[in-house]
Amino acid sequence: MRIHALGTGGYHPNEVRHTASFLLPEAGILFDAGTATFRVTERLLHKDLHLFLTHPHWDHIIGLTYLYVPMLLEQIQSIKLYGNRYTLGAVKKHLFAEPTFSHMPAFELIELESFEQPEVQIDSCLVRWQPLPSHPGGSTAYVVEKQEQKFAYVTDTYVDGSYEDFIRNADLLIHECYFSDETSEWAEKTGHSYLTQVAELASRTDVKKLLLTHIDPRANSEEPWDLTDVKTVFSEIEFAKDLQSFQLWIDQ
Repeated sequence: MRIHALGTGGYHPNEVRHTASFLLPEAGILFDAGTATFRVTERLLHKDLHLFLTHPHWDHIIGLTYLYVPMLLEQIQSIKLYGNRYTLGAVKKHLFAEPTFSHMPAFELIELESFEQPEVQIDSCLVRWQPLPSHPGGSTAYVVEKQEQKFAYVTDTYVDGSYEDFIRNADLLIHECYFSDETSEWAEKTGHSYLTQVAELASRTDVKKLLLTHIDPRANSEEPWDLTDVKTVFSEIEFAKDLQSFQLWIDQ
């Protein structure tokens, strides 16, 4: 099973990155629906999609509007849209408002609060979640587990120590890194993360590989910052790039 990085930027797209969207095509699981969501349909292996939102800021939800035509054309048969009550409420009230985009696709809306435990089984994958409090309005971290392998997706948060056990021992951690060390003074103020603290987090939590995502779009390059020094903190680190795919595990 592989994960496809469809969009790896934050705030707004630039010439090299669209905003957040990560697809596990074999499982029919999508995390976030940023401007890269137009890339989803041709990469799906199933016509049923499980779409998990981290939070309702525009760079993570605007692509929900792009799914209207694929559903009309039955390129996608069904979409289960998961998010907390706050997120789904914002999607209904603000994104699909009458003056802006009145044609809401036929999503099945599933509130995370409706589960007795913060987890759901999707085929052979267990998806779990945990709230992230430091971003304005909050966000949600997700973990996918299968065959004793673990993938974690964490975005729009300051590294505040609240989710370290949740991501511990992940085989792959995709974590936001909006700011470089040179602009780190803005991280806690805005509820985002910066380079060295993310590398230190990966080291503390014994993850095997770290991909940096949700990059400041002013850094208009596939390799926006030099990673040489930070690799002394955590060596298995690289930038996630649009349209790359990464092996998560080999199905047995």
